[in-house]
Amino acid sequence: MKDRHPWFMKYSLSPRNTGPCELHDPMQRMSYLIYFPEIIGMSVHHAKDGWLLMYKKLSSELFFFNPLTKKRINLPSCECYNESAAFTCAPTSESCLVFGMAHIHNYNVGINTLKLGETKWDTTCSMSFERNLSSNNKIIFLEGLFYCLFGLDWISVFDPSKRTMEGYCIKYDRSLGQGSTGTYFVEIKGDIFLIKTFTDEKLRLFRLNQDRAGWSWEEKDKIDEASTIFGASCVSECRSDLPKCLRSKLLLSDAPHPMINTYYFDGGRYVTNDSEIPFWDRAAKYQCVWIEPPKQCLDFI
Repeated sequence: MKDRHPWFMKYSLSPRNTGPCELHDPMQRMSYLIYFPEIIGMSVHHAKDGWLLMYKKLSSELFFFNPLTKKRINLPSCECYNESAAFTCAPTSESCLVFGMAHIHNYNVGINTLKLGETKWDTTCSMSFERNLSSNNKIIFLEGLFYCLFGLDWISVFDPSKRTMEGYCIKYDRSLGQGSTGTYFVEIKGDIFLIKTFTDEKLRLFRLNQDRAGWSWEEKDKIDEASTIFGASCVSECRSDLPKCLRSKLLLSDAPHPMINTYYFDGGRYVTNDSEIPFWDRAAKYQCVWIEPPKQCLDFI
């Protein structure tokens, strides 16, 4: 992933949407408007390696879609509706594993996994500490484990090799949740970080300490100068060794605001880059995600 930067993708979530999807290159500051009939009425669970895991709310329909190559890979229906989901690597790989969480009843959660090529999901039931643990999760796959962030004070960790789920209560400063406007969950060089934005434009960065005595959020002043964070509500990514114009920055976007806010640690300030919002769709809710383009991406546009 070195020397490669993702592109910003946004489109209207309206099922009656007839407008185009926008792909924006943050380095060249170029936008391309493209029509993708395949994603009308669909949302994104997760994105990785140029692929999107698409779903329709309250429906068992789930599929992979690569916007720039137009390739689609359908997945078998799951008996339990996955309220949140992620995958380990591109679905063109034999090692790709899809992970999902479903609410079954009260405090019972269904953990669903599917290996690409198989026709049936494996489901494991687990007890949870919250009724809505399966929804609105931010998920990171790291060193063979799925880390699921629920709120600020709890992380669930699923081990697919053992099919076990463990929960960890997180110690944190209670002011972290006051006036917050956005939450980003990202892996940076083997560590897990939490980024919080606030109404007064400040930004706070926290590293997850996994101590035996207890897990906690440790506040940090800034990220590595060689790193760049691309943040979105469904999935965030970190890149290193990018061109100088992109280094030591956080490019953040969160639905329903279809724009990129660039945060500079030096001076603690934002610069808003409002890309080409189709004038007929300014009031609509958007899906915003960062996606890895092919090396010769312009050949597909």
